[in-house]
Amino acid sequence: MVYELRLSNDYPESYWFDYEQGSVELLDLLQHKEIKINDSLLFKVKKKVSEKRLLSFDFCSSCGFIIISPRLANLLANNKDFLKDVQLLDANVIINGQKYSGFKALNILRMLSCIDVDKSDSEPLLANLPDSPIWFTKIVFKQNIVEDFCMARCLESEEHIVISDKLRQFFIENEVKGIDL
Repeated sequence: MVYELRLSNDYPESYWFDYEQGSVELLDLLQHKEIKINDSLLFKVKKKVSEKRLLSFDFCSSCGFIIISPRLANLLANNKDFLKDVQLLDANVIINGQKYSGFKALNILRMLSCIDVDKSDSEPLLANLPDSPIWFTKIVFKQNIVEDFCMARCLESEEHIVISDKLRQFFIENEVKGIDL
């Protein structure tokens, strides 16, 4: 069984991180290849927020990047199954002018065919182009996925990310905060 990775409803929009600096572009993350970087990526929250509350989340929202907390990064650093699917890129964040290190941005290396296109509802992204990528208005995931994975981008729609039941259980057991489980 697969589960879509989604931020939790209690994650405030004001906690959004903007990408400030780094050698990685969003398109680089869609190449599904390891990325070599020399310096940490830098993200910043523009609004004044509760640092304590924001730092309690393990998954943080950003402009296309998935940022995880130092706590979750440490938990995942020794998970060989996870690390074969995802590269952890060093990241720093700035909250209320204070810089915090130890965060990681996820570079998902794995692609997985996981959306049942026949049961899902979709439309062309560009209506006048028949071969245009499709936009899903309703997603039904395949039930018979036997591939061993932890986290992957959906082959049918790269902006959708799925996690395995095993990784979901790991997140539940470790009380990971910031995503719907």
